[in-house]
Amino acid sequence: MSRRSAASSATGSRSPPCGTSATAWNRRTRARAAADMRRRILRATVAAVVCAVLLFAVPLGVAALRLYRQDEVRELQQTADQVAVSVPRQLRGSGDPMELPRTEGGTRIAVYDTGARLVTGSGPATGDGPVRGAMAGRASSATLGGRLVVAVPVGSGEQIRAVVRVSSSAAQPVHRAVLTWAAMGGLAALAVGVGVLVAVRSSRRLAHPLEALAATAGRLETGDLAARAAPSGLPEADEVGGALNRAAERIDRLVQRERSFSADASHQLRTALTGTRLELESALAARDRADPYGAMGSALESLNRMEATLTDLLALARDVPERAPLDVGALLAEVESRWHGELAAAGRPLRIVTDNELPGAVGSQRAGRQVLDVLVGNAAAHGRGAVTVRARETAGVLAIDVEDEGFGVPDDLDPFGRRQGNGDGHGIGLALARSLVDTEGGRLFLSRPGPGPRFTWLVAAPGG
Repeated sequence: MSRRSAASSATGSRSPPCGTSATAWNRRTRARAAADMRRRILRATVAAVVCAVLLFAVPLGVAALRLYRQDEVRELQQTADQVAVSVPRQLRGSGDPMELPRTEGGTRIAVYDTGARLVTGSGPATGDGPVRGAMAGRASSATLGGRLVVAVPVGSGEQIRAVVRVSSSAAQPVHRAVLTWAAMGGLAALAVGVGVLVAVRSSRRLAHPLEALAATAGRLETGDLAARAAPSGLPEADEVGGALNRAAERIDRLVQRERSFSADASHQLRTALTGTRLELESALAARDRADPYGAMGSALESLNRMEATLTDLLALARDVPERAPLDVGALLAEVESRWHGELAAAGRPLRIVTDNELPGAVGSQRAGRQVLDVLVGNAAAHGRGAVTVRARETAGVLAIDVEDEGFGVPDDLDPFGRRQGNGDGHGIGLALARSLVDTEGGRLFLSRPGPGPRFTWLVAAPGG
C-alpha cells in the first residue's frame, strides 16, 4: 500500500471515491453525520433516563422491602402481645389447657416457661435466641431458618413468668416486595419509553437546525452566496445561523463589489490601452518625420497611471469602507499635479478653489483620488473651457464641485449609467465613481446639467 493510500485509509477516506461527484459525496457525508448526531443524542437521553430511573428505583425497592419486613414484624409482635395477655399465672398444673388463637398464612405461636421449655403451641422444644432475649425482659426478633421470629415476655422486670413466640415465613415480605418491584419495573419501563419518545423528538428537533446550518454552509462552500440559514426556533442554532448569514452577506457584498469594480475598470481601461497602443504604433510608423521616444515616454507615463489606478481599485474592492479623516488638501493637490499639465496643453486652465473653513470629512484617500480623477477626466473629455474644482461647506457637510464651461449633459442621457465611458480612456467611468462614493457613505449627483455642467460630491461626515 502506498503512503498516500495508507493516509487516506487512516483518515477515514474523506475524499470522494471514483465516479462520485463532490456534491453527492458531501451530501451523503452530511446525512451520515446528521444520523450519527441523532443517535448520539438519543443514546445520551436514554442513558440519562435509565440512570435516573435506577437511582430512584433501587433505593426505593430496598426501602420497600425493609418496610414490608418491619410491617410483618410489627404484626407478629401485635399477635404475641395479644397472646401474652391471655397467658395464665400458672402455666403448668392449672388443669385447664391454654388455648391459643387461630392464625392464618403459616403463622405459628408457642409459649415457653421461664426455663425456656415449650409449654404449648408450635415451636422448638427449647427456646431459641429470640426466646432467650425475651427472658431478659425485652421483645426481640430475628430471622431463623427462613422464618421471621418475634418473642415477647409475659410479665415485667424480674417477674418474667413466660415468653410468647410468634413466627411466620420470611418469604412473605419478599413476595410483597416483588409485586411492588414489578409495578415499579412497569412504571420504569413506561418512563424509559416516554424518555425514548422524547429523545427521538428532541434529537430531530436539535439535529434539524444543525443539518440546515450544515446544508447552508455546504451551499456557501460551493459558491452559492445567496444561501441563507432560515430561523429554526432554537436560540443557539439561530444565533449561529445569524452569524453565518451576516458573514455570507458580507462576503457577497465584497465579491459583488470586487466583480463590479473589476468589470468597470477593465472596460474603461481597455480604451486607454488601445489609445496608448495606437499612439505608439503611429510614432513608430512615422520614424522618418518624428522622434518616437517622446511618444513612448508619454505612453509609459499613461501606463504607470493606469497601473496605479488598477492597484487602487483592487485595494478598494477588497477592503471594507474606511472611516479615517479625509485629507482634502492632499486630494486637491494631487488633482492639480495630475491634470494641470494635460489641461494646459489643450489651452484649458484648471482652477482649485477652497473655502476658508471646511467641515470634517471621513473616507478613503484612494477612493477620493479615483472619484476626483473621474470627475476631472470627464470634464476634460466632454467639457469646454476652464475646469474648476471647489471644496466648500453646505449644511455642515463637505461638498466638492467639479464644473466646466461646456454645453452640459443632454436631458435623455444618464451620466451615471453603466458603460457610459468617456471615450478616450481617461478615468474609470462615472458609474464606478458613484459606486465608490456610495460605498464610502457619501453622495454623487449632477447638481447642474448645463450650460456649465457641475457634479457635486457630498463627502461623509464624521459620525454620520
